[in-house]
Amino acid sequence: MYEIEAKEVLSYFLGSWKVQRVISGFGEITGQATFQVNGEHEQYLDFQEAMTLPSAQNKSQDQKPNAFRTYQYRMTNEGFDIFFSDGATKGDLFLSFAFTQASILTSHHLCIKDHYDATFEFLSADQFELSFSVVDLKKIIPFRQHSRERARSCAFLAVI
Repeated sequence: MYEIEAKEVLSYFLGSWKVQRVISGFGEITGQATFQVNGEHEQYLDFQEAMTLPSAQNKSQDQKPNAFRTYQYRMTNEGFDIFFSDGATKGDLFLSFAFTQASILTSHHLCIKDHYDATFEFLSADQFELSFSVVDLKKIIPFRQHSRERARSCAFLAVI
C-alpha cells in the first residue's frame, strides 16, 4: 500500500498524466491531463483533460482529442476538494475527499437527485485511481479513471 499525507498531495499531482477512463455501458476512453498550480492560490491546482471519445467514423489510434473538461483541485488539511471550472456548473463543488487511510480518500455528494459515492486511491508514486458511482432512482453509473505521466497513471471508473 502506498502511503501519502494530505500535505504531499499537491506536489504528487503536479505535471502531465495519461488517462484511461472506463464507463460502464459505454466503454473506454483515453487522453491526457495536466495539473498546474493556480495563479492566484498556491494550494489550488488547475486540472485540464483532453480525452478522445471513440467515433464510428474514425476508430484509428491517431484520433485527436474531442472532449475537454477542467476542474480545480483545492487542497485541505484532510484531503482535497474538486470544483468544476467550466460550463454551467463552474465554481460548484463536484467531490470532497478526506483521508480514511494512508492512501485512500472517500467522498459522498448529493447533486439534485443523484448520489455520488467516490473513492480516490493512491496506488503508487506514479498511479492513482478515482472510482465513483452515481445513483438515483433510475440509474447506477460506475466510473473509473486511471492517469499516468510517463510511468504515472490514473484510472477513473464510473458506474451508471
